[in-house]
Amino acid sequence: MLFQAATLWLYEQNRERNILLTEATDMADRIVGIVNLANSFPQPDREEILAAAETQFLATFPSVVSIDQAACQENEFSQLMSERINLSFRDIPGLDAQLCVRSLELPQFALKELHTRGFDVLIFVNFPDSEEIIFHAVLPEGGSLLTDRMLPYFLLVALLALLLAWFLINKATAPLERLAKAADTIGVNLDSPPMDEKGPPEVARAAHAFNRMQNRLSRLVHGQTEMLAAISHDLRSAATRLQLRAEMLSNDQERNGLMRVVSDMKQMIESVLAYVRGYESNEPVRMINITALIESLCDDLRDEGFQISDESCCGPVSMLCRASVLRRGLQNVIDNSIKYTGSAHLELKCEDEYFVVSITDSGPGIPEDQIQAVVQPFYRLEQSRNPGTGGVGLGLSITQNIITSMGGMLTLSNRKTGGLQVDIRLPLQSG
Repeated sequence: MLFQAATLWLYEQNRERNILLTEATDMADRIVGIVNLANSFPQPDREEILAAAETQFLATFPSVVSIDQAACQENEFSQLMSERINLSFRDIPGLDAQLCVRSLELPQFALKELHTRGFDVLIFVNFPDSEEIIFHAVLPEGGSLLTDRMLPYFLLVALLALLLAWFLINKATAPLERLAKAADTIGVNLDSPPMDEKGPPEVARAAHAFNRMQNRLSRLVHGQTEMLAAISHDLRSAATRLQLRAEMLSNDQERNGLMRVVSDMKQMIESVLAYVRGYESNEPVRMINITALIESLCDDLRDEGFQISDESCCGPVSMLCRASVLRRGLQNVIDNSIKYTGSAHLELKCEDEYFVVSITDSGPGIPEDQIQAVVQPFYRLEQSRNPGTGGVGLGLSITQNIITSMGGMLTLSNRKTGGLQVDIRLPLQSG
């Protein structure tokens, strides 16, 4: 459109110049014809001929001023017009013609008396008998195509072109946006509805391939999860039988040692099952008051004797989620704070489109190079491998899986004043 506008502007400039030069040539030819006719008559009859030749834009009168007093303009246009006038008068012997061009403002009669620019042209003609006549002609500039006629059409065409371009671009990019949205969705929920496979053949094939990939990923993850759950269940059964046999030992030292080993095994198995349940849950999704859920969790922990404090910077917030699953994820983080520092503080706030739960403690924090690693399964900061002091390294992993499945984010950071801060961000429209 910029190229079209530039082309139209150049055409407009050349158009006005060519029109004026054409009008100047026609005017010169007309004046030459009048002068030829008047020159063939004696001076008394000449005035009647000149008067009869006058029109709305051409008048004649005796010379009362010299050309030097006419305030003429010297520019490229006046030079071109002077060449045209001299060319027209060169075949008339004994005549001398001089041109004077002046700018003026005049009404453009074709456009309801709107004022426009033009040229006031004076041609000083000396007849052979020394009589000097001034031909006064008016050359109005042609109306601009942009402002007079074409501008509304040009704007309309530009608007239609923009709308068409927007429609075509949107039509071309909409399938890509749907594909990107679907990719983000399965990143947090492998069981999300498949993409619509309608549209152009290329888009339909891409959507079909994407749906097949999602189905394969879902079967792979669910298969591994079911296998892990089955193994953990069998191990729990074996650990229970081993515990029963250990209780039958007569040697107290051997019995107590074996019971500790069995207890550690059962704790690890329960943690693995909890980790699996972070992926798989039969609990229905429903609308809950999440602020009330967190306050209830804090009240229960306080009733058990733990030092828990909480504050809310926003009113009641409701969202779609699995209440028990979310509660388990939050409690894992709180349990870590209580285990290592003896207390925890919760702050609830709303930021943009997220509901944020910040859990802080007054402990030593986590080394910066291990902050990202602690959310990995079975990663423990405490290296004794004793589940009683450091757990099995699945608590934060379970929480991250739960929060991610809800479309949220879990981030860890060390506070400047000391201690660890865990921020859980949940989208307010989470489903």
